[in-house]
Amino acid sequence: MAGKNAKQPPLPIDVFERVLRVANFDGRLLVVIAGTFALMAAMSRNLPPTLAGVLASGWGIAEMHGANKLRNGDPKGLDWMIWSQLGLMITVFFYAGWMMTHFDATEFLNAVPALALENLENQFAEAGLSTVDMPRYFASMSTVVYSLVALLTFIFQGMMARFYHRSRPAVETVIFGPGRR
Repeated sequence: MAGKNAKQPPLPIDVFERVLRVANFDGRLLVVIAGTFALMAAMSRNLPPTLAGVLASGWGIAEMHGANKLRNGDPKGLDWMIWSQLGLMITVFFYAGWMMTHFDATEFLNAVPALALENLENQFAEAGLSTVDMPRYFASMSTVVYSLVALLTFIFQGMMARFYHRSRPAVETVIFGPGRR
């Protein structure tokens, strides 16, 4: 019998509690990480990463606000949580796009400590590559890295938004009671 050992779906209260745990953890983690990067970027007077970090922190706060609304019986908290994921995704897309189009590899290489730059030049020489081409290689690598960041953000934030959206029936059952919405 195929259904004999089938796992039962989680109870609505279990889904509700999981949504609250995930939102609080994800929101707090986002505020700490994005806030730290925003502060570091602000100290180096780099405006685009500062703005991206502040916006990302704001989306983390929005996610925690949604969790608090849910905890207080307001199902619109799920909307806050879903929009926080989509807003974070858009923020990362804009930041990644900015970095791909405005990355200055020569400036980056000038900021590398002399010993590390010498090591890089030696590695380029061993690979048979010209050190004159170093900025071009670093610019290409920057594009690859920020494209990957955008792709992973699309996947992760998209799955988080989907998780919150698919939890709506169970959350509404806990808030309104069975059979009511």
